[in-house]
Amino acid sequence: MPPDEQNELQEGDHPACFFSSMLLRLLFGIHLMLLASAMAQVGSGSSDIEKGLVAKWDGTMPLDADKPLKLPNPTQEMKLEDFAVTFAFRVEAPPDVEHGSPILTFGNETQKPLIYWHLGATGIGITIEGHGLVHSVPIPQPVPGHWWHVVLNVKRDSKQAQSGIWLNGVELNSWREAPGPLVLTQALFEPDRQIANLRLYNRALTRPEILELAALPPVAELKPKLPPFAQTTGIMTNEVIAVLGGTEAVAVIEDGTLEALLVTQFHSSRVKLRDLTWEADTVFRQDRPMNFGSMKQQLERSRATAAILMFGRQECLERGESGLAEFKAALEKLVATCAEVTPRIVLVQPLAFEGELAQQNAALKKYVKVIAEVAKAHGALFAAQHIPLQPGSTRDGLNLTSTGAAQLGKSVAQLWSGALEPPDARLKSLIQQKNTLWHRYWRPANWAFLHGDRTAQPSSRNHLDPTQRWFPSELEQYLPLIEAKESEIAQRANDLGGKLP
Repeated sequence: MPPDEQNELQEGDHPACFFSSMLLRLLFGIHLMLLASAMAQVGSGSSDIEKGLVAKWDGTMPLDADKPLKLPNPTQEMKLEDFAVTFAFRVEAPPDVEHGSPILTFGNETQKPLIYWHLGATGIGITIEGHGLVHSVPIPQPVPGHWWHVVLNVKRDSKQAQSGIWLNGVELNSWREAPGPLVLTQALFEPDRQIANLRLYNRALTRPEILELAALPPVAELKPKLPPFAQTTGIMTNEVIAVLGGTEAVAVIEDGTLEALLVTQFHSSRVKLRDLTWEADTVFRQDRPMNFGSMKQQLERSRATAAILMFGRQECLERGESGLAEFKAALEKLVATCAEVTPRIVLVQPLAFEGELAQQNAALKKYVKVIAEVAKAHGALFAAQHIPLQPGSTRDGLNLTSTGAAQLGKSVAQLWSGALEPPDARLKSLIQQKNTLWHRYWRPANWAFLHGDRTAQPSSRNHLDPTQRWFPSELEQYLPLIEAKESEIAQRANDLGGKLP
């Protein structure tokens, strides 16, 4: 009997074997589906804002509506299918309540407006002529002198609504754009508006690219000049310290000792921490969901003026002494990325291992030496561990307990504060509540419905108007909650600061 027929006969004679085989196949198929879904939700966050750029006008446009802005010659008769227009504008006067006020118009040689941005009493409207579509984005009443960043992003996709309007890096609506190219030749702007960083692309932009463009200052002088810690080790007023790292850094943030000590000692500076930690992060890999944004964009979005980096333990376990050179190169690259946003950087000495893992401490000391060398080379501060590891600092020799997280946080705070008393329990509780709100805002659940590959699902949209993206704008409502909690923290810190010796 041929082997194949014999196998079929055996499966038929033993139903349990047959069903077990089918169950294993089913489970394997589900595993592959979940793996493919997970891979679809993870992206590098990379961006290239120069790719597909047809024309750009960096800086501020003059306020003269009588002189239309001519687009470069390559755009003459260019048929734009997928495209994007992005710019910042500043309101100099309240819009006309009844009719609204124009912001920017893209037209052809006959002066016919093809894309028309206008500002009304309730928001921004964008009209795309020839398609019968008027897309309105409700925004708060614009404040004179305030800059807004707007993107019209057009991508024709048969499966998912891709064309949309973004305001200050937030997608407010999207729709399926009908086919049919536009021919653009000039731009017009109104004298009561000021336009900056106007760009035209012959392709649609990704979310990371939109985040990067939204982070560009409309005027170069608006970007703050931050002094590196090599010049001043002090905490600035309104300092925003981003914390980066893996599991150890997550534990430090969740504990709250570090932030409690800093806000108490510098209660008049209103210092605050921003949690950019992620479980399993190393200097080699910082995986993020699709369209989450690069590390630089994450720092910019959090408005960080300083960064604390906590790495070394996991890398030591993974690669040992043979990985020191790779670790140093990857750490220097990460430090350089942070330095593109702020020169105010702190590198932290990792805590030692306990228990059976204590045998790795000899290799860890060499990693600590590398971290100190990188800090010195880049003008960063180095937060050393000056006290022995307290008993019970880890649960299993690796993962930090609250005792270990508090010790690591205290060692960082001592860079600025010297000897420190245990933090106030009420203050720590407020900080933990604030960080919970930030976590929900920064890395919410259901990311695929927010900015991943499921944004066309009804649950991601207003049921009354499917073009309106309620999920991204709803998420922004966490910001006032975070600010309110930070006001409570500041008040408590002020009360405690006045009692300090």
